[in-house]
Amino acid sequence: MSDNHTKELLWMQIKTEKNELRHFQATDEATVYQIGCNQEIVTQLNMPAFQSKQETQSFLGMLMADEDAWAIVDRITRAVKGLIMLAPTLGDDGQTLVAYELSFAILPAYQRQGIISAILPATLQAYAQTTGVKTYNAACFLTNQASQASLLKAQFTKTYQTQLPAYLGGQRVQYYRCIVSASKSIK
Repeated sequence: MSDNHTKELLWMQIKTEKNELRHFQATDEATVYQIGCNQEIVTQLNMPAFQSKQETQSFLGMLMADEDAWAIVDRITRAVKGLIMLAPTLGDDGQTLVAYELSFAILPAYQRQGIISAILPATLQAYAQTTGVKTYNAACFLTNQASQASLLKAQFTKTYQTQLPAYLGGQRVQYYRCIVSASKSIK
């Protein structure tokens, strides 16, 4: 990604009526710990639960260093409700950004409030306008009905199912894709 795109991503403002995205800060350690110690969340993110404060700090450091990792924050209380991460997918040349792979998690206290289905369209539209990338992919375990419903509400479509390799847990996942049109915003 070019330095200009990185700078633009750092200054993007993504907001809905109730929530907004911001980059992670050192003060988010307690929330990152809650995310990383919640067995349901880490299972859906396909990562091991944190075993120490050091693992929490390491993960937070990674989030803080990543311009595509966002805290989902309540616009009134400033409470962090979850996270969204977008991983760039490069084309065959190994340099051209062609898509983003999306991951997200909401803390249990804030689940089933429509946060993801509201914030995803704003996020994808902002990324499409900033980077020119129109294709966004996400994968959900077949057992994760809530995330699948959120993706469908955010205008993702089912693309295919596959079996993860054993080193990633060996479960079946459903892939989703959203193509953001340049001529209209997604809602």
